[in-house]
Amino acid sequence: MTKSIGIVAMLLIVVSSALPQSLTTESFAKAKAVLDRSVAAYGGMEELNAIGNVSLRITGESVHRNQSRRPGDMDRTPYTAEIVIDLKNSRARQVQKGQYPGGFNWNNGFVVDSGNRTGFDLIRKTSNPPGAITPAIFKANTRWLPQLVLLNVLERAQSLRYVGKADYERRPHEVVDYVTNDGARLTLYIDQQTGLLSKFETLVTDSFSGDSLFETRFTGQRKVGKYIVPARRVNALNGDITNDFGLADVAFNLELAPERFKLPEGLRAVTFPTPTPVTKHADKIYTTSAGGYNVLFVDFNDYIFVMETPGNERVSLQAIEQIKKTIPNKPIKYVAVTHHHDDHAGGIRTYMAEGATLIIAPSEEAFFKKVSAVRFSADPDTLTRKPREPKFEPLQNGKRVLTDGTTTVEIYDIGKGPHAEQMLVAYFPDQKWIFQGDLLNRPANGDAPIANDTSVHFLNWIDSKKLAVEATIPVHGPLTTIADFRKAVEEMKVKAN
Repeated sequence: MTKSIGIVAMLLIVVSSALPQSLTTESFAKAKAVLDRSVAAYGGMEELNAIGNVSLRITGESVHRNQSRRPGDMDRTPYTAEIVIDLKNSRARQVQKGQYPGGFNWNNGFVVDSGNRTGFDLIRKTSNPPGAITPAIFKANTRWLPQLVLLNVLERAQSLRYVGKADYERRPHEVVDYVTNDGARLTLYIDQQTGLLSKFETLVTDSFSGDSLFETRFTGQRKVGKYIVPARRVNALNGDITNDFGLADVAFNLELAPERFKLPEGLRAVTFPTPTPVTKHADKIYTTSAGGYNVLFVDFNDYIFVMETPGNERVSLQAIEQIKKTIPNKPIKYVAVTHHHDDHAGGIRTYMAEGATLIIAPSEEAFFKKVSAVRFSADPDTLTRKPREPKFEPLQNGKRVLTDGTTTVEIYDIGKGPHAEQMLVAYFPDQKWIFQGDLLNRPANGDAPIANDTSVHFLNWIDSKKLAVEATIPVHGPLTTIADFRKAVEEMKVKAN
């Protein structure tokens, strides 16, 4: 009897040692089975590994979440692109065309070759200095098709984990996740019936929304030749569509001539000066360069006024560090933003945590109150760690004056324009300067500004107010004289005719 019990115990030990020893290995095994089924649905491992390059033509729309004329709106503008991705040689070329509301047309692109990325602007006919690009970043920009996502998953299969089952678009899916080359954790939804990749998603921190879900959806998948390709590739943040791209043409394994990865002809190479951390424009009037933006700050007798909070908390912390180094031992009492777009106001919560009062256009107060209340639990910002009730001061009759008797700044709402329905500027009557964002932009290398509908609206406002203006200090780029401003508007009118 004792001998029999011993044999049974030994068998149990042997059997248990052959089974997975942890939830991690069990999760990996289940996820790998789901991945294998999806690979088979797209033609199998051999078919996927045979993909040497992909060429795509995109026709669709950009959806301007946090870049629309009013907070919360989703203005749409056309978008087109031609993309070539050479997986075998780590090369790529993309040329794209689109616009932002208010006449901000752009036509640009980039080439990746030999470990460098070179951007170019087809409107200005310029090219930027090449910059190194890591293999991880290169792969992060190749997830245009399900096949390319799966190839990346296969490279990173060791990080695969099984998440569970979920319904998506009223169909049952199995859900797995993995860690990409660039450290992002992507969650994949694999259709249980077809094995096709319906979407992938990841948790991100958004400047205005805090904890947010970013999705890439593949819709209308169908067989074209021997490949299954989606009709559309759609991006969404917290359910709001941000890009709605149709894949008009998709081709695999074309013969790629070396010329495909060269810059367009006729471009002028430009370089950009290293930004000066702080620029003193006049006594008590400064800008600091933070995150590639110009942030205005003014030294009043008892406090500091700041205008523009671009990007995110990181940019705001950089700006605040420079401001306090320049003007120590004074509080930032007031802050204003030119408009609600995230590249101009995305770092506002950091100034709320400083206790600054936000001088604001009346119609944008509700939006920024909402921003002040969102959750930042995945990547807590300063306002999350040190909660504070935000303070708002809406403009009365379109104007607010700050002065200490020697320095004066007049904050104006210039009214409904093509780019944003509420736009603030800071006017210095003694110096005859206006600080503005997006009303007239200029490249950092000093090339002449190019005017658009938004610029015309701004110049008309200056003239209607009969303001004495000698120059504008922009959020984007160097100072521009009013003479150069008028010249840019005249050149625009000539081209239009």
